[in-house]
Amino acid sequence: MVKISVILPIYNIANFLEESLKSVLNQTLKDIEVICINDGSTDNSLEILNKFAKKDNRIKIIDKKNEGTGVTRNIGLNEASGDYIYFFDPDDYIVENTLYELYENITLNNSDFVLLKIARFREDTDEIDYSRPGFKLEDIFPNKDFNNFVFNYHDTKYYVLNASFAPWTKLYRKEFLDSYDDFIFDSVPAFEDVPFHVKSMLRAKRISYVPKFLYRYRYNPNSNSNDPIHGKFIFKICKLVEEILRKENLFEEFIDEFILFKINQILAYLIPASSEEYFQKAKIEFRIIEKKFLNDEIKKKIPMMTLQKFNLILKSNSLYEFINLKMIQEENENLSKINQEINILFKKLNNQYNNLYLIQQSSKQKKRSITLKKSSEDILDYIENKSKS
Repeated sequence: MVKISVILPIYNIANFLEESLKSVLNQTLKDIEVICINDGSTDNSLEILNKFAKKDNRIKIIDKKNEGTGVTRNIGLNEASGDYIYFFDPDDYIVENTLYELYENITLNNSDFVLLKIARFREDTDEIDYSRPGFKLEDIFPNKDFNNFVFNYHDTKYYVLNASFAPWTKLYRKEFLDSYDDFIFDSVPAFEDVPFHVKSMLRAKRISYVPKFLYRYRYNPNSNSNDPIHGKFIFKICKLVEEILRKENLFEEFIDEFILFKINQILAYLIPASSEEYFQKAKIEFRIIEKKFLNDEIKKKIPMMTLQKFNLILKSNSLYEFINLKMIQEENENLSKINQEINILFKKLNNQYNNLYLIQQSSKQKKRSITLKKSSEDILDYIENKSKS
């Protein structure tokens, strides 16, 4: 039995596959198996896999018809023989000590899974963005030795529903996943990782964390997650998440976090979907939230800009009207910012003018003092000369 099974769902990713595979095969932790499931690719992804498999016997290839990422990951999970499971997306890459760092942490802590931090990059720039790590638990648990520290959802409620849902942010203990019969990815064409993440966070008794940027996420506009046509599936995902919370008898405990999750997820795909049908569904869901759940306490926890968009959808009769009202609102906000900047500038100019005036007055006063002093000295000299004569 190997230490880690790395599972790669592969579909038409030939452009990035070699780089991604090399990042896995060149890991400092060598005792791994790499399960590559070709999900009916129509490019040369399978050819690349076969080329790598001839050189490295740790690669196992499964070729099948196209069924989507969720079904593909489930097949990999069933085939895995490792003590631990790592799901990896083949358009990204991991730094060379990623699996070692995760393995060391999860074994030292005997945790159900361990979390890592994400760095992001684009093909057209050399810069790496560290501003959205997915998890930043050192802020919640300062000054901790994370190789000797575990926690659970009670300590990190926000991260259950409002964090990075991606499975590649975690190394799972296989025994933990096998202890439940429903740890599978949904067959929905997008966002299948969200319910899996929520179940993981709720059920794990011991979660650990490596506070390092070990994963490199490539912004790929052609990836499944960035396809606007998939936005409509977010409604099903929200329903699945609510069902999970109710099944675990945790809905009331997570009501605030769930409302924020649902609003954020629906808003995220409203403009990309660019669909009147999507808008009307969003409005129905927001109306239910407003009537059943939204109170002053929950409103305080929702960011102001999010709440403004929420209210704007309820006011609008169509997507077109929403976009127009949003543009007007943004223009008004921009004008307000400009006015504020002008006021600040005027204050600065006024202060500068006052300072200049004071300097000028001080200079004039100084000149007068010098003149008076000179006049006094002249008079004294005159008197002195007169007295001598």
